[in-house]
Amino acid sequence: MIDTVRKIAAAIPSAIAEQMRRVGYLMNRNSRHRELEAEMAFHREMSDRAGRPEARRNFGNRAHLHEQAREAWGWTWLDRLIQDLRYATRMIFRSPAFTCAAVLVLTIGIGINISAFTLFDWDVLQPMPVRDPATLIRLERRSPDNTASWLPYPTAIFYRDHARTLSAVIATVPTGLHLDDGQPVQGSFVSANYFQQIGTSPAYGRIFDPTREDAPNAPPVAVLGNWFWQTHLNADPSVVGKIIRFNHKPVTVIGILPETFKGLGGQAADVWLPVTEQPYLIEGSKLLTDPAAASVLVWARLAPGMKARMAEEDLLRLTNELRKQHPGEVWKDEYIHTDPGGYAVVMGPKQWGAMAMLGLLMLLILIVTCTNLGGLLLVRGVARQHEINTRLALGASRTRIVRQLVTESVLLAALGSAGGLAFGCTAIYVVNVIADSPSGLSATPDWRILLFALGMVFVSALSFGLAPAMQLARQQHKKTMARQVLVSLQVAASCVLVIGSSLLVRGVQHTLYTNPGFGFRQVVSIDPGLAQHGYSVAAARAYLDELQSRLQALPGVAAVSRVRVIPRFVGGPRNEVNVNGRPLHVYPNLVDPDFFSTMEIPLLTGRNFLPGESHTVIVSQSFAQKAWPGENPLGKIYDKTGIVVGVAGNARMNAIPDDDAVEVYYQIKPEDTPDLSILVKTLGDPNDIMPRLRSIVQADDPKLFPELTILKTAFNEWMKSVAMAISIISLVGVLAMLLAAVGILGLVAYTVTQRTKEIAIRLALGAPRFQVLSAVLRQFRIPVMIGLLLGVVSAATLSQILRGILSGISNLDPISYAAGIAVLLAVFAVAALLPARRALKLDVARALHEE
Repeated sequence: MIDTVRKIAAAIPSAIAEQMRRVGYLMNRNSRHRELEAEMAFHREMSDRAGRPEARRNFGNRAHLHEQAREAWGWTWLDRLIQDLRYATRMIFRSPAFTCAAVLVLTIGIGINISAFTLFDWDVLQPMPVRDPATLIRLERRSPDNTASWLPYPTAIFYRDHARTLSAVIATVPTGLHLDDGQPVQGSFVSANYFQQIGTSPAYGRIFDPTREDAPNAPPVAVLGNWFWQTHLNADPSVVGKIIRFNHKPVTVIGILPETFKGLGGQAADVWLPVTEQPYLIEGSKLLTDPAAASVLVWARLAPGMKARMAEEDLLRLTNELRKQHPGEVWKDEYIHTDPGGYAVVMGPKQWGAMAMLGLLMLLILIVTCTNLGGLLLVRGVARQHEINTRLALGASRTRIVRQLVTESVLLAALGSAGGLAFGCTAIYVVNVIADSPSGLSATPDWRILLFALGMVFVSALSFGLAPAMQLARQQHKKTMARQVLVSLQVAASCVLVIGSSLLVRGVQHTLYTNPGFGFRQVVSIDPGLAQHGYSVAAARAYLDELQSRLQALPGVAAVSRVRVIPRFVGGPRNEVNVNGRPLHVYPNLVDPDFFSTMEIPLLTGRNFLPGESHTVIVSQSFAQKAWPGENPLGKIYDKTGIVVGVAGNARMNAIPDDDAVEVYYQIKPEDTPDLSILVKTLGDPNDIMPRLRSIVQADDPKLFPELTILKTAFNEWMKSVAMAISIISLVGVLAMLLAAVGILGLVAYTVTQRTKEIAIRLALGAPRFQVLSAVLRQFRIPVMIGLLLGVVSAATLSQILRGILSGISNLDPISYAAGIAVLLAVFAVAALLPARRALKLDVARALHEE
């Protein structure tokens, strides 16, 4: 053992010296080469002067001696790499048409993947620009029966003051505000430590200081968002220190946030205010004192050395203490669940499923891209066969040929990846512009995106370059099996992409053009926000009674009703219930008897609610069919106490894209009154009556700022985002078809090149051109059919997965499958006929002479 250690110790200096010698050669390689050349010239000159020509002949091959010297010096791989790169650069620029086509194909394929990875990076990998994001966690309420992302503000304060594992608790609550001219402003009330915990510095002025803003009777202050400052205040720095009125209350501006600022969870606001000012601007609010009044979003920062699991155990202890103090405000078996808080999106099972599906689609696009380019390289390899044969005859090894061809592929992939990076960044920028999002995705790539683009260089180069290079080096390019496999892969992957895109587009179109089951085009919703302003049940009833009577007396109003959940088309409150072993997404709502006529929802059977009755429910037709198939639902018991008294038509007011959505309506109870809103159905265009509606609503209580929304306008805004989704999905499908067409075109052109002699002989012997064309294309018939079969089976599997992630996707949509296959076959036919038709026009005599 001791001898071994001594040998190793003795070898270390020589090893270090050897590496230093190699580094010295690398640093002075040019001077070494000049010295070697001068020494060789000296020996040759001395041999000539001595009149010894045999010495000159015995000197040896000059190039071989250079090679031996480089082997002795080391780093020969670097010389060979530089040599390969130089030769590859000359070769790819010697064929500009091929190079442009290859780089364009790679730009599209890699660019789409980089765009998708940018989304993944922004949502999952890239932390928000906050201080120490690893110690930031998001708190949620959980129990076996309930889940809530919001916590009561007094609960958050209790955790802040008593948690041993947390160094800070951060609370936020987005709120709508109004300027004195009535213009709505998106506000966000935050704890005074918000900006300090994020680690944000202001562009102008200062940020909140907990020692000042948390002090009793602190003057009302605000920090303005950069976008609001630029668009409403002309980017005037002198606004700092001035007073702006929100909700008719004066507030002093103390700072302007930088343009790059992003709030926790991706929140964007026009104005940021201390949460302690919420009762000042929202008169009557009990947010700070009443656990049942309102809630806030809560983040927390772990104390040094603490883990999220330890924080959950600590918060469970505090939750059990709260249950003793306020038994009515804490759920049974409630606990606090933590998620990483330093990221824009908290990934749940459904989000991970969507990301996995997106990754699969991007992988298919990359497969199509690489197989296409592999076919193009085979076509080009035929033209270079003479060159490859010459190099082999001169003594080059097949490994050397493969390495040279792969180097050319890497260089092509590098150009394509650079183009793809520009393509992806441009796509993100265009989406941000179209969406008009001030806090959208950054179009500037970070190191993760750059590393991904670099990885795509080698992955794609090996995928499309290695197999053709080995075939060409081994003289096996004439075998048809590899080409048939390439065709089947391209057809299968393209089929999945095209049919998948068609399914998505059809699903979105189904969402757009299916009758939602309720009338919304002449309805205006009015949300007075009574609960937010601390209205009691009696005060809320008096306010709503007066407002409803005045609205009903207004000319042009057809009907008025009260409702708990305003129709929002997507994103309404949803409960998951188990009906006969099948989970259903139930959208509950609290309504009055006039609701169904106002929203034009027919009662199919049974009756409407009677005034003042309780423990009754009205269910939608879809719910009745799924819960009690073939039975009369009237009189059935739902939710243990609710007796079904009526069945209404299906109306997906808060879940238009969800085909499985079912609705359950409860009658409003007196204690629900502060949370209610008003729905007004007009006789004509709602825009004509909006000024009078607004004046009536704002006249009842000046401290209120009711939110009036024309449902048709809200629907049209939602339609814009859906239309953008359709455009992006359709574009991906079109690009997939174009990539597939390029690949088929390249493979058919390769086949035509290989069979030039056969085609010429057939034509010379008088064979009909159609017969020759059929003979050329016949070999692709079976691979195309196999690819289509694999693609259809894979697309059917994909549709099942998509249906579990997205609503509106059909299990088996014959139109999508038929249209996808037909379009794909048409594209393939055109791509195949172009090179085949050109082959039929060749000069027979010249072709035979060349062969």
